[in-house]
Amino acid sequence: MAKLSSGILGGISGTVGNVVGGSWRGVDYIRSKPATVKNPNTEAQQTQRARFRLVISLLKKILPFINIGFSKGVRNQTPMNRAVSVNLKQAVTGTLPDLKIDPEKLVLSQGVLPGGPSAASDASTAGTVTITWQDNTGESGASADDGAMVLIYNQDKDSVVYRLNAAVRSDGTIDVSIPANWSGDTIAVYLAFRSALGQDVSGSQFLGSETAA
Repeated sequence: MAKLSSGILGGISGTVGNVVGGSWRGVDYIRSKPATVKNPNTEAQQTQRARFRLVISLLKKILPFINIGFSKGVRNQTPMNRAVSVNLKQAVTGTLPDLKIDPEKLVLSQGVLPGGPSAASDASTAGTVTITWQDNTGESGASADDGAMVLIYNQDKDSVVYRLNAAVRSDGTIDVSIPANWSGDTIAVYLAFRSALGQDVSGSQFLGSETAA
């Protein structure tokens, strides 16, 4: 039950319906009670939780890559939080129970460093993926010693292989070994660059999906 502390024009102390009154440091206030959630497990909520689990499951596998790729961004937000936020918005497709990561929309790095022009991948050799790009040293801050970061995502096995410092921009190519049991699986390939001292990164480039030899 509520009480009027100073007559009908005074402050309210207590509860009247869904209104709560009180006083804090001599100032009277009223507020509404928070709405009661009748069903905390709606389809929309289940979908959002499933989307979150899907994104987290993948990004946790590549945390070192994410820590570099999303190292620049909003203060007081970890690289993982930034990566989750971006990919929740755009990289999940489908409906429950068939939610999937869209490899073409997956973002693994964000930054202003130039990427690799004409980048491409070739998985026609068993156990190896060859990634190539044009050396654009000197273009908009690109340096010959920028490190190439590559990632190969096996969509069929939900497994990942990545390299953080296996080549530099001036190399123009890198061979990445993949497990023999990936043969016949669909893989997605990504490329990004980081400056030698780690101050800058490029946006990740999706090089396409193909079948591993």
